[in-house]
Amino acid sequence: MMHDRVSTGVRGIDGVVDGLRLGDNVVWQVDDLAQYGRLAAKFAEQAKRDGRKLIYVRFGGHEPLFGPDADVVTIELKADRGFERFAASVHRLIEREGRRAFYVFDCLTDLLADWHSDLMIGNFFRVTCPYLYELETVAYFDARLNSGHRESRMRQ
Repeated sequence: MMHDRVSTGVRGIDGVVDGLRLGDNVVWQVDDLAQYGRLAAKFAEQAKRDGRKLIYVRFGGHEPLFGPDADVVTIELKADRGFERFAASVHRLIEREGRRAFYVFDCLTDLLADWHSDLMIGNFFRVTCPYLYELETVAYFDARLNSGHRESRMRQ
């Protein structure tokens, strides 16, 4: 059933949002990577308890959100090869993993260093999220919007 409930792994959040549903794309706007990492870890723990496959889509320049001991499939992609190659790689991944896979993506803001455009990030989101919805997945994204992050990332 398309609207089966899914837990975030955080009871308080589940209560506020009445749980997630299959097909949800969740964008967390947080102050720092550590906050997103904690949310992603809780989500991953819950997914494991529920017997679900979790894929971590890694493309950021920061330390990985999940260590090697986590029961998470990590797929590393390179955003510096351009929007189309990156988006096509993500779509092939989603197609390969199929229905009801769960995803955690690195921070979308990290793509600015390579794509230099909020519009391109928005386009990526617009072409990817409907496909994730169609396959009844649940996906986590981080979109830190403070300019300090963007400037420090672009200097690296």
